[in-house]
Order: sequence, then C-alpha cells, then structure tokens
Amino acid sequence: MKRTGLGIGAGLVAGLLAGTALAADVTHERLLNADKETGNWITVHRTLDGHRYSPLNQITKDNVKNLRPQTTYMLSSVTGGGRYEFGQLEGTPLAEDGFLYLTDGWGAVYKVDVRDPTKMKPVWKFDPAIDRAWAGDVACCGINNRGMGMWGKYIIHNALDGRMFAVDKETGAPAWEVTLADPAVAETITVAPLVTKNQAVTGIAGAEYGIRGFITAVDLTTGKQKWKFYTIPAKGEPGNETWTDNYNAWDRGGGSIWSTGTYDPKTDMQYWGTGNPAPQFDAEFRPGDNLYTDSVVALDNDTGKLKWYFQYTPNDPYDYDEIGHHPLVDVTIGGQTRTLVTHAARNGFMYGIDRTNGAFVYGEGYVSLITWTKGLDPKTGRPMSYDPRQQVQPYEPGTPGRRGGPAAVYCPALTGGVNWQPTAYNEKNFHLYTPQAEGCSSAVTVAQADFIDKGGTVKRRDRWVGKTDAPAGTQMPIMVTKGSIAMSDMRTGKVSKKLNLDYRMNGVLATTTGLVFGGNAAGELVAYDADTLDPLWMFNMGASIKAPPMTFLSGGKQYVAVYAGGKPTPAEINIRPELKHYYQSSMLYVFGL
Repeated sequence: MKRTGLGIGAGLVAGLLAGTALAADVTHERLLNADKETGNWITVHRTLDGHRYSPLNQITKDNVKNLRPQTTYMLSSVTGGGRYEFGQLEGTPLAEDGFLYLTDGWGAVYKVDVRDPTKMKPVWKFDPAIDRAWAGDVACCGINNRGMGMWGKYIIHNALDGRMFAVDKETGAPAWEVTLADPAVAETITVAPLVTKNQAVTGIAGAEYGIRGFITAVDLTTGKQKWKFYTIPAKGEPGNETWTDNYNAWDRGGGSIWSTGTYDPKTDMQYWGTGNPAPQFDAEFRPGDNLYTDSVVALDNDTGKLKWYFQYTPNDPYDYDEIGHHPLVDVTIGGQTRTLVTHAARNGFMYGIDRTNGAFVYGEGYVSLITWTKGLDPKTGRPMSYDPRQQVQPYEPGTPGRRGGPAAVYCPALTGGVNWQPTAYNEKNFHLYTPQAEGCSSAVTVAQADFIDKGGTVKRRDRWVGKTDAPAGTQMPIMVTKGSIAMSDMRTGKVSKKLNLDYRMNGVLATTTGLVFGGNAAGELVAYDADTLDPLWMFNMGASIKAPPMTFLSGGKQYVAVYAGGKPTPAEINIRPELKHYYQSSMLYVFGL
C-alpha cells in the first residue's frame, strides 16, 4: 500500500467547493439501504443485489416523449493505439446529493456539480496516469473502465494497470493506492469494485494472455489486501483435478473477472461470474472441466473462501466466459419463496440458481438459436451434450473446434447471448431485461503447444486464444447482424416477450414507471415500454453508446444520464459498415423533462 500526498494527480477547483454541504459518509448500512436513497446512485448497479432498478417516478410512459438533453460534459479521449487502438466508455456514473462522479476509459475520475444540470460545473479531476503505450498493446479488450464504488468520504477506484485508489470526494486527492495486478504479464482491472463492510472487492482480467484469474479484497481502512481467491485452484486444492493435462495448464488457465459481483447480506456471500479457460478455443490443450472457469462462485464475504459454485459450460471451447451480471432475486415458485442468483448466460440460457447452496432451479434458452447443445439437464443444469466420460467435450458435432479440423460454427456467437453488458430487473413484474446479441460465430482451432516451449510464460503482445479466423465463405446458420431485448420471467426463466433490434444494446436500466432504457452502437438511446417492449422515445447522440444508462434526482427533478463515445470496434464495422462514420468521442449526456 502506498500513501499518496494530497493533490497528487488531482486537478482541484477549490473555489467551486465553497458553500457546499459535505455528504454523509458512505457506510455499510447506507449501501445495504441504497434502494431507499431514491435520488442517489451510490454503487455501480445502484443496489448490492444488482437490480439496476430505480423507484424514481417523474419520467413515465406518458411523458417520456418530452425527454430532452439538458447538458453534456466532455471527458478525455479513449484512443489507445497498438492492437487495441479503440477504447470504450462502459462505466456507470455515481450520483450523490447533486454531484456526479464519472470515469473515462483511461480511468480518470471526475466530480461534477449537477445541482443545476443545465449548468454542469467541474469540481475536480483525478488522473491515475497509466502507461498508454502499454495499454494499447496488451490490455484486452480496449481501453475500458466500468465504474467506481463509494466508502466513507472516498471514491474507490480501479485503474486499468491494476492499482486501486481511495480518492477524497471533496478534494479529489488520493489518500492511498495499492497495486493488485501485474501489468507486465497483462493482468488488468476494468471492473468496478464491490464495496461491502469495510472492504472493496475486485478481480483481474487478461485471460487472452494466459493469466490465472483471481478475486481479491482490500481493507478500506488500511489499503492492504485482506483476502484473495483464485478462480482456478492450485495443485492439491479442490477443483484442480479438473485440469487433467500433465503440464500445469491451470497456472495460466484464465478465469478472468470482467463484471462486478453482487452481495446478499442474509447469506453474507458475494456472487461473481468467472471467465473462460485459456486458451479460449483450444480445449485439447486443457482437458477436463477446467474449474472454476465459466462459473458463478459464491464466496464468504469476510474470508473469500468458496462456499459453492455452479459451472455453466465445462471445458468451454466457445469462449462462453460467464463474467456477466448476476442479479439476486426473491420469487415465488411452486408456492415457495426461492432466493435466486440469476444469470443471462453467454451460452444462450437464462439460469436461476439457489443462492444459498448453488442448486440448479431452472435454465431456459433466451436467444433465437442455440446449436452447441440440445438443452440443459432439468435436474443438474448440465448441458445435455456434455459427456462425463470425455475429458475434451464433444458437444454437438461441428460446433467445437478441433486441431487440424475444419472451421467450427456455433450459436450463440462468442459475444453471447449477453456478455458483460448489465441486465436490469423490474421488481414489480419479476422480469429481467436482457440486452443481447443474436447470431453465430466461426473459427479454426489451432494448437498452442508453444506455450510449453516458453516455459509457461506468456510474453507481452503474445496472444493466447487458440484460434484463427474461419475461411471466407464458411457456412453460417445466421450472421451476427442483429440484437434483441428480451424480458424473462424470473419465476420460470422463460422469455415473455422479445423485440428484435438492428443493433445490440449495451446495458439497460429499469424504472418503477414501467420504462426500460438502453443505448446501442449506432448512438440511439431508447426508452421501451416494460410491458410490451414498444419503443416510446429515442435520441441519437451521433456517437456509439457502449455504457448502460442510470438515473438520479437533482433539485427535485429526475434525470437520465449515459456516456456516449468510444469508436465502434472493427467487428462492429464489418457487420454494420455505416458505423465507420462514428468517430472517437467521450461525452456524458444528461436528459430531463
């Protein structure tokens, strides 16, 4: 842990602080009761259960047509350079008592006075000053930051290069920093921290370069690491026996963390989705189920010890890392209240898992086409095409790739289903809203045995994915051209309604007034009717929206805010050539009536 001097890295505008009331410290009690702070948004998904649901009721189905931009705020450019020359704005602003806290792709933090949103005023900016050349070369997958946390009088913030900061909310000065990841081996942090009880919990990414993922807690009083849970167990630990190779593939086995976990105070457990095994596509390199990749893991909040797990796609050959959102819901099933952790999985199924013990409750397809398995076992939740006798899973013929074989073609695509983009849960109608892709992928699997020759070391700029692009003309059932939004009943997991879209949305917000907000790569922020999925309002920002919207109260009025900016990826442009006209930008938009 490193103590930092006041003012280091912070651009202060002290005069703007004069006469402002100091916000109350953020405590565990405040976070547990965040749903009661109707006008604030003090954790990344608004509440620790991850609902992304707002009780604010001024913006309704009847008047949403009158929503207009009130102001904008420019952020630093997120152009990277190197392999990942594109960057994205994927975060969620935090709101507290008339102030917004923002992040850009480079991980700079901004405090903005929005007590009069039409006259937005900067208060301070903190820049962690990461190495931009390094980031452009090796930080997968683009220059991204997905948000912050709050604790006491501090913003708790992760930088891409693996540092965590406590930044004073009033001054913008960093109180301490601690290094949690090793950027030299391409370990990164993009995830917003989960703050519970006097600790901030985060995880590392970088499986594309052969890292061993972990989740770790930092004591917010001292700035020191408190516990660490590896998403892949070491030799001698339960679960390591599911890596059946003889050259320690587990040591660089992936299991990245890309999205913030959720927390249940009744069980005192955290729930995190884990990433794919590495290399992503060469399952022959890593025979066995490859625990605890592609799983939800339930960890003891105080110790980080594993309480239970549920694995979605064993021995994954598709890059179906299940790092996405895991909201916690309580629903009545068969006359009994069930406490579930839910997940719209990248593999195309909607899951309900008992969050007390990890028991499978239901799994239902929510995308239009699933070809990699015939379904899920209704008792265990295992894929029906899973063969327990096999160390390298066959799944459905032609869908997993094999070394020296033809292109594999599988649905859904490697992007999901739902990837990292957060879902939203309507607490009134018990439906989860999913911003999803509809399509398929293809790839040719290649051996990566050279990993052994390098002594198990993945060097800078060395990719560790186990595939090449499929040849032109490879037969595809459908192309990745469309998106959709689905509403799934969390009492059954079944889709109630679905609306097909021209573009995939990138995270959603649900409100008590029956609205669902979401934006897409074409720059359209749309409000949908939560009952019918009919679009009720749209505003095009002229820049890609890669972030989920949020809402807050200021001066007694409700506003909706979302980042716009980030260059469309090459894959998006290949699919939708018109997106090549959307250039790099970085802006916050605030809308009101």
